[in-house]
Amino acid sequence: MDFDTRAVRAARGRRIHAPSFGPDAGVPHVPPIDLSTTYGFESTHVVAESMDALAAGASDPPNPVYARLHNPTVAGFEVALADLEGAESAVAFASGMAAIAAVLLAAATSEDGVRRPHVVAVRPVYGGTDHLLGSEMLGSEVTWAESWEIEAALRPDTGLVLLESPANPTLTLVDVRAVVEQVRSREAALGHRVLVGVDSTFATPVLQNPIALGADLAIHSATKFLGGHGDVLGGVVATAEPCAAALRRIRSATGGVLHP
Repeated sequence: MDFDTRAVRAARGRRIHAPSFGPDAGVPHVPPIDLSTTYGFESTHVVAESMDALAAGASDPPNPVYARLHNPTVAGFEVALADLEGAESAVAFASGMAAIAAVLLAAATSEDGVRRPHVVAVRPVYGGTDHLLGSEMLGSEVTWAESWEIEAALRPDTGLVLLESPANPTLTLVDVRAVVEQVRSREAALGHRVLVGVDSTFATPVLQNPIALGADLAIHSATKFLGGHGDVLGGVVATAEPCAAALRRIRSATGGVLHP
């Protein structure tokens, strides 16, 4: 299926795994909006199994348990966005800034458990992102660099390179692939993976796929063009499953979940 067809059909035809719809709910033609905050269960064993899965960052637990941990409607949006971005997974948040904050927290602690709070960022970025990075309130330390200076700005404690293209609101463009190449050329010397995150809000998956350009994270404020009507706040990050699991753990703990 080409992009236009996927944009219409992505995440459709999913069987709903939620107790509120019953065991024989079938496949809905239109994905339902599940407004439940809590879910019934037949045994505490199911709850324990689901809680363990959710604590590990699972995307499809046996039981949603509690809407801060998982929601079937939001999961459908995540499947659709991951499809359109060509990513393994996606994780949705209450706003674009909640998504950015989760990315900073996830990147600061790598899979090997080593803290790497240093961020290399390219201006201009969205004002809220600029403020959050500059405030260092999440423990991140930022080095601002031009797009051609990334390699020289990397340090042993760098966990993330962050850029936005096209930028909001200036529409400044950055060569994503060129930035990725700089980062990858230094990783062997650094001895660890440095995540490259691209805020692709203004491009949307229609015009740009950062994952296909080599980036690790495609970030969106869904409030803008993905929402489209000025009546929804949202954020979403498309990425590989290991990183998505880390983002889900952060979302569950901090509560920045997208409303169904």
